[in-house]
Amino acid sequence: MDTLEDNFTGSIDPADPLEPASSPWRIIVPTVIVCYLTLVQVLRFRALRALERKYAAYISDPYALNYKQAAEIMRLHQLRDTPFLFYFGTQWALVKSYGMATGTPLLVRTRQLCDPSRVGRRAEDTAVLLLELLVGDIDSERGRRAAARLNWLHARYAARIVPGDYVHTMALFVLEPSRWIDRYDWRPLVPLEKVAYFVYWKELARRMGFAHLVPDTLEALEKWKQEYEAEHMYFIPENRMVTESTVGLFMRGVPRFLHGFVRALFVSFIDEKPVREALGFPEPPRWAALLTPTVLRLRGFVIRHFFLPRLTPLDPMARPGKDGRLYREARFVGFEPWYVANTWYNRLMVWVTSGGKVSLSEKFQTKGYVPEELGPAEFEKLGRDEVYRDAEEMKTYTGQGDGQIGAGCPLAFR
Repeated sequence: MDTLEDNFTGSIDPADPLEPASSPWRIIVPTVIVCYLTLVQVLRFRALRALERKYAAYISDPYALNYKQAAEIMRLHQLRDTPFLFYFGTQWALVKSYGMATGTPLLVRTRQLCDPSRVGRRAEDTAVLLLELLVGDIDSERGRRAAARLNWLHARYAARIVPGDYVHTMALFVLEPSRWIDRYDWRPLVPLEKVAYFVYWKELARRMGFAHLVPDTLEALEKWKQEYEAEHMYFIPENRMVTESTVGLFMRGVPRFLHGFVRALFVSFIDEKPVREALGFPEPPRWAALLTPTVLRLRGFVIRHFFLPRLTPLDPMARPGKDGRLYREARFVGFEPWYVANTWYNRLMVWVTSGGKVSLSEKFQTKGYVPEELGPAEFEKLGRDEVYRDAEEMKTYTGQGDGQIGAGCPLAFR
């Protein structure tokens, strides 16, 4: 009887893994994982769907967008959904422009991209101007001054710049980011986003005075780019000189024993053979040619299925200080910490991100910047009156239309 009773009322062995004491975790953990992954799927495309609903009337004809609407559409992939490959693709658009034999001789003569003491500032000034024009409000005072400053800088060399090179550089800026995003990010850009970016850049081209050279559609621009490259993209020594300076920038924070590895990856990013040949680079090693797309596709897959979307957009714009000047955040610095305020936090960030090789100092203009000073050091104090005048003319120009392409006189800003 004792044995039979024990069979019905026997004690539970806590060490027995088959006992129900641990079973709640076997239910809770998988449930939490499934709920999280489901939430990722539910939220991943929510912002895009909301954007498409808001601009549903333009999906059949996105070329009817005005530049202000286009700017709002751009913000989703620029600052929330695909910022990394958007800015990576923009950087690579600049690198590819160095394959144009019509443009690099001027870059070499001005020494802005060949002198190691200048190339870092040139890269950061380019990034700052692009942010002001692409992410900031181009109708604001600082946006208009940034556009006017860019025009003033180009005007110094107007007689030596081939007009078609303006259009080609624009084509690279428009097409290259979407090419990288479509191939490797967690989602491709939808046609509404691609055309919006083209519409916005055409407005920038209008303010720079070359919109009359730009084809009317995105497809026509891509065809024009291919034809222009077939004629003007070929190797000359200046192409390699300028590109090597950019390679040197990438190498600055890399330990010497990794230079060969990083150089191979750099060449693998230039995945179009005609561009690579025009820049004077050999075929990348096979391992690099396989590693680059594999890592980028894996990154896209992981973000798509396992990461929640950003709750708030990035904000890489420089902040205005009490003195009226603009100060960059250290975390958005590319190569050199130009225009970053000299605070203990920024000093630490710069030191860490540079591997202890760069220290924040007055050399990098820790007093910040204003748009009318951007550009080569020798031009810093020049051209202010012209910039103020052109910025005021742009204010008049933008007041003549309701954000519509074609408002105002584009030739005023050549």
